[in-house]
Amino acid sequence: MAHISGKLTKALVRSLGPGRHSDGNGLYLVVDPSGARRWVVRATIKGQKNRAGKPLRTDFGLGGADLVMINEARARALEYRRLARSGLHPKHHGAKDIPSFEEIARQVYVERLPTWKNPKHGQQWINTLAEYAFPKIGRLPVDAIGQPEVLAVLSPI
Repeated sequence: MAHISGKLTKALVRSLGPGRHSDGNGLYLVVDPSGARRWVVRATIKGQKNRAGKPLRTDFGLGGADLVMINEARARALEYRRLARSGLHPKHHGAKDIPSFEEIARQVYVERLPTWKNPKHGQQWINTLAEYAFPKIGRLPVDAIGQPEVLAVLSPI
């Protein structure tokens, strides 16, 4: 059953059953029978027609709900709708992929390794991130990491 009354909440995103649940403005949370959750935005591309000659409406995947937080999904959906409204196809004109925290951390590790007096220090640095940070925020795009995510990593330590 779809959530009709407006915006979804974090609690609803985690608890809704299988189906296509609207957040409004063309953004949907799709929950598979397996429990997998993903964000989808439906946009009408200005000036483009489908086979029946009607405006081209297309669904664009925004990522899994475990990786893409609800606010990020709303922001991406808004950007996709703006591109579509201007006649651009979001799939081909969307923003560049943002690297994950783990990708950036491993890149920094490789670049900084020669600067440590002892290679063991570099290994300790990456091992600490692998133990504490990567399980919680490693797969998040770096632009999606804010104070709550940093606190989630640091609080248990």
